[in-house]
Amino acid sequence: MGKVEAQVAALAAMKPGEIKAEWLKAHGGEPPRVSTGLLARALAHDLQCAAAGGLPERVRLRLAGAMPLRSAPAPALAPGTQLVREWGGTSHHVLVEEKGRCSYRGKSFASLSAVARHITGAHWSGPRFFGVRP
Repeated sequence: MGKVEAQVAALAAMKPGEIKAEWLKAHGGEPPRVSTGLLARALAHDLQCAAAGGLPERVRLRLAGAMPLRSAPAPALAPGTQLVREWGGTSHHVLVEEKGRCSYRGKSFASLSAVARHITGAHWSGPRFFGVRP
């Protein structure tokens, strides 16, 4: 068993007061008011991140508030816009209609997501499926 694994195992065996003391030592402040099991998992995550060289840059930027948590909304598509997507060896053509509705193979759908769901049989973000949003 490696050093990090041993530290994580030790956390799992600690009593609630000991876990809170570990939090205070690691973070320099009182722990949040959550279960001690969650505190132990958070401390284990901290240990594993430190052993792996820290959090990825993208995550650090998000936590610092420098990156939005959600992507920007998909741009509004003008009626008459045609979208094409290759899926399952077939080319799928969708025509954007008034009020965000979409026409696909002679049927009208309430949204791009409804069309994507019809094509794939699974829940997809329509704008993402058709490449309107990354």
